[in-house]
Amino acid sequence: MLGAMGTTLGPFTLDHERRQLMRDGRTLPLGHRGYVLFETLAEAKGEAVSKDTLLERAWPGVVVEESNLSVQISALRRALGADGDSIIITVPRIGYRLVVRPQPSENLSGPPLIAVIPVANHGAATEGDDFVDGTVDDVITALSRFKTFAVLSRSASFALRDRSANPVNAACELGVRYVLEMGVRRRGDRLRVTAQLLGAESGKTLWAETYDGSASEVFAFQDRITEIVAGLVEPTIRTAEIERVRRKPAESLDAYELFLKALPMIYAPTPQRYEEALALLQKSAELDPGFGLASAYAAWIYEKRISARLPSLGNSDRDNCIALAHAALKVGHSDPLLRAICSFVLYRLERDAAMLEGLREAVRENPNNVVILNLSGIGHQMSGDVDEALRCRRRAYELSPGAPDAYVSLHGMGAAEMMRGNLETAVQWCLKSLATFNEWPFTYMTLATCYERLGQMDDARAMVRRLRELNPTLTLAALEEGVDRCDDAYGLAVIPSLRAAGLPER
Repeated sequence: MLGAMGTTLGPFTLDHERRQLMRDGRTLPLGHRGYVLFETLAEAKGEAVSKDTLLERAWPGVVVEESNLSVQISALRRALGADGDSIIITVPRIGYRLVVRPQPSENLSGPPLIAVIPVANHGAATEGDDFVDGTVDDVITALSRFKTFAVLSRSASFALRDRSANPVNAACELGVRYVLEMGVRRRGDRLRVTAQLLGAESGKTLWAETYDGSASEVFAFQDRITEIVAGLVEPTIRTAEIERVRRKPAESLDAYELFLKALPMIYAPTPQRYEEALALLQKSAELDPGFGLASAYAAWIYEKRISARLPSLGNSDRDNCIALAHAALKVGHSDPLLRAICSFVLYRLERDAAMLEGLREAVRENPNNVVILNLSGIGHQMSGDVDEALRCRRRAYELSPGAPDAYVSLHGMGAAEMMRGNLETAVQWCLKSLATFNEWPFTYMTLATCYERLGQMDDARAMVRRLRELNPTLTLAALEEGVDRCDDAYGLAVIPSLRAAGLPER
């Protein structure tokens, strides 16, 4: 941006009158040549500048060694700060170019916007371009099913590639917060697809992966990439958004950001911060009554408290949970994640068969959302539809095997196999769940049941002792009360074994 006295580039300001460079209002310690080099690079607007041009501008009319330029560039990078190497980029056999990210817009609040951009084909065959363009189309469609972020349209995303040498900078100027770049290399019948998710404001790579496949099975390969990428992008963006909000002053948070601040407490496997999360979600709903996810997650917290047999928060937790779920459905029924959460808690508390169908619909609308899949898996496990429960849990784990909450999917597969009578297989899944996180009470319930049925009573009793360490107030009477209320097939399966392994009656 040009001004009367200078030029602004992201956090940098060139003061042409004083021949000074400032970053975030602080004057940087540049000599005359350092300023001239930065000014020359800035004038190129992101394009590469040859070494000859830089030498002529910094040493006019003087013949100097190229090493002098290298020394000055190194000094300039150090003066710019710790990220100097990523601001002044070496262009092999040409020279250097300046990469300055635009400053984040002050009005970029609410759910983020993501652009999916195809990058140039690195192979000789044009089929590679067709493949990556088709894959980008499919990924845009898959990501548009998530409602926690918005996706730039196909035409706008492709325009970013076609009109700009630096599509990430161009995307940031449009208010895009994340960019997913996808490219392809072809060698004979083999295709290699590259995907990387970037923060548009910082330029940092948040996640990157490569996928290899055969051109003879192009559509199956395309479908596989779409599923994997869609499953990984959402939790990566969620994590990045939570970190972004963590750095903001609490008093400046809007409804969406208050919701993000509560998310880590909601997904935490232990209940110590549920009340704090509820307060944040309540404030979020007050700021924006149309933001149904806040009410949906608040309902889920109440359900978690009920399932953990925690003391009531004052009024009836059950009544509050049901009211919040219905309120969320009223304003956000089109969001499959919201509908899955509300369908689950209402099925759990009211045993409404229509809510089980709501879970199925949510999976059909967004089969790449791990949270939806796990909730559907739990609901079908409770109903006794073990095959569907296992299918949902397996897909959730395949989509995101490295996620911090993968222990939920792993235990779910173990619970389903236990209910099918495949006890040894169930034990193996549950042990994998423990290796990921060893404080999830349900994993110990399932293991105790498997060991008791296998006749390994010492192991079964050890699981019950560990279960009691995690939840000292848990009794058979409390479990039976919950099973009677919602006719839980999983509870019916584990209670006899827990009784045999020594869980107290009261």
